[in-house]
Amino acid sequence: MTTELPRSVVVVLVFIRNQDSILLVRQGYGQQYWSLPGGVIEKGESIEQAAIREVKEETCLDICLGRLVGVYSRPDEDAIALTFEAQVTGGELQPQDEVIEAQYFAASHLPANVRDHLLQRVEDFRAGLAKTIVRVQ
Repeated sequence: MTTELPRSVVVVLVFIRNQDSILLVRQGYGQQYWSLPGGVIEKGESIEQAAIREVKEETCLDICLGRLVGVYSRPDEDAIALTFEAQVTGGELQPQDEVIEAQYFAASHLPANVRDHLLQRVEDFRAGLAKTIVRVQ
């Protein structure tokens, strides 16, 4: 008898700061939510490779990953999200691919069209804790 292992989607999301603002991208599909740049880790890809690739694909920015801000499980969506902080090392901000807008927002003045779990992740990021946050959302 073979037992199938449970499968979850793993995504990487990236906080990119510009002074006191963070970069959000507006998705060009579904309800067009504003979100952190990032996406699904592809087969054979490392976490770091996925984060760098997704940010480049969505924003044209080159980044260097920093600290792991949080690990968030969303059992209702069978998803795990890893959020990182990153520094821009090159490129010019231009929305690409499935992104229709990319803009920096003050963390205290985020756009209205965001999913609730993003608000908690932004608060975790703003807290600037040395340890990684682990939450069920």
